[in-house]
Amino acid sequence: MLRGHSVDEEEIQPSDSLELKDEPKSSSVVLSVLKEAERTFENWQTVCKRIDDIYSKRGIYDYSSYEDRWSDGELDLFWASYEILKPAVYARPPKPVVSTQFKDRDPVKSKTAELLERVSISNFDRSNIDDVMCEVRDDLIFTNRGVMWLTYESEDGKQCVHIEHLDRCDFRHEPARKWSEVGWVARRAWMSRKELRKRFLKTSGDAYKDVKLSTRREDEENGGADKSRKGSVWEVWHRSDNKVYWVSEGVDVILDEGKPHLTLKGFFPCPRPAYGTLVRRSLVPVPDYERYAIHFTKIDQLTARIYLLLNKVQMKGLIPAGGDIGDAINELIRSTDDELLIGVPAAALTGSGGNFVSWLPISELATAIQGLIAARSQLIDDYYQLSGISDIMRGATEAEETLGAQQLKSQYGSVRVRQKVDELQRIAADAVRIAAE
Repeated sequence: MLRGHSVDEEEIQPSDSLELKDEPKSSSVVLSVLKEAERTFENWQTVCKRIDDIYSKRGIYDYSSYEDRWSDGELDLFWASYEILKPAVYARPPKPVVSTQFKDRDPVKSKTAELLERVSISNFDRSNIDDVMCEVRDDLIFTNRGVMWLTYESEDGKQCVHIEHLDRCDFRHEPARKWSEVGWVARRAWMSRKELRKRFLKTSGDAYKDVKLSTRREDEENGGADKSRKGSVWEVWHRSDNKVYWVSEGVDVILDEGKPHLTLKGFFPCPRPAYGTLVRRSLVPVPDYERYAIHFTKIDQLTARIYLLLNKVQMKGLIPAGGDIGDAINELIRSTDDELLIGVPAAALTGSGGNFVSWLPISELATAIQGLIAARSQLIDDYYQLSGISDIMRGATEAEETLGAQQLKSQYGSVRVRQKVDELQRIAADAVRIAAE
């Protein structure tokens, strides 16, 4: 369960219609349901933002409490473990395979399947499917939701299908208990003033001029080259209305509406998102980070203490000479020199066992450091067991091992990530199906 978040059963009941019949040109109803969906996923978005900041080392000191301020700065365990997960979940581009459902050797069906398979493979290549899958994989690993969107374009006699990854902030859907109950989905597109005029001038006149232009926050934070000002337009596909609406926040009228230009079996031009753990009886994801955050915090605290004590391990001692014993001890403790000898009256060293130098004891520091390292190792092992990283690491094979040993390790190592692997395979297959339609 997300911190401070609860899912009300009434919130996730699907609505039958956007009820735009009474005011076909007003955008208020469409914008209100988009806002409601935003509120439902608000806490999830907040956690996702924190994950992005920690992984990217960005804005890591802006939180109030130590737990929220955790930055993974001492050990980078968060980054390292997720880098292990990435190739374990997805390693190579998918290859579409299309075949008839029944092997009845019908030549027409076989040729059709072969044609669709070749077209799908070609389309995957043109859409840079590997980049898309990597983005979906990363979203699935970090936030437990990855989204694809397919766009059909036909211009000057050329037809193509674009497959793209959607950022979590650019995709919304109706809050529901399961995907089959979702009545509408929406994607946000960023368009320049020229693009807005070209797309919406004929359908809504000068309404496009009310679209607020701005520089996207992610472009500013990442220092991207694209500093142009663009406006956001939501494209909403509503199943029960059998319509598509284009609206923008701050614009009082619908920019465009009409029947879907595609006839798809599932109506939506996007596959069901790739999901990980969800809040029970809802489609609100629960990032795995929520389960491991306490481990990361404790491990980072122990690592910081280990480094602090290691800095205290220095050769410091007292030798017979002049000076006050109290001032000498204060200087001894406060000094940052790795090697330091301070003179004190000889009488102060009568209990030194005859040694010429009385060294500052460091055995206690060594014992404390060893204890902290052992405790940290146990916490790391607990995290590995909980997250499944240990299974992946045990599944790693070596070249000199036998084939049987490598196969057993490979099967064992994939057990904990199998669900995410299956989700990526499923969303890729759904994308092939929609593109083929």
